[in-house]
Amino acid sequence: MVFPRTMFECRVCGKCCVEDVRRGRRIVLTRTDALEISSATGIGLSEFAEENSSEAYPYAIRLVNGRCFFLKPDNKCSIYPVRPLVCRFYPFVMQKVGETYVFHADPFCPGLGEGAYLDEEYFEKLVEQAEKRLNRSTGLFEARRS
Repeated sequence: MVFPRTMFECRVCGKCCVEDVRRGRRIVLTRTDALEISSATGIGLSEFAEENSSEAYPYAIRLVNGRCFFLKPDNKCSIYPVRPLVCRFYPFVMQKVGETYVFHADPFCPGLGEGAYLDEEYFEKLVEQAEKRLNRSTGLFEARRS
């Protein structure tokens, strides 16, 4: 596993949940994410999500005026306990390169460089979450680590 040696502490600024001039924002959902959100909120999938072309992430949360459907005016997530996998990872993105998991950080996140240094255990827990959620959603995720 390759991960950045960085500090991180969420500043609850909401920048991860909105589009800006530097980048679009696509909050993708696994099938498990979509079902859990719909069940927890009582909102039908078609009301808060649209189809996405990825087998692992077949849906994406609708944006309302460039903001996540579930982002409250105070920039807090209204579905935090059942937030999607990609939101649990943010500001990090995980890719599998060969047999190795590689993490990258979004340089636009203002929480990077704040708080405590993140250790290997932090990233191992993210891998475990991804394996669990993606296996439950698709059965496509291999549970091999490097």
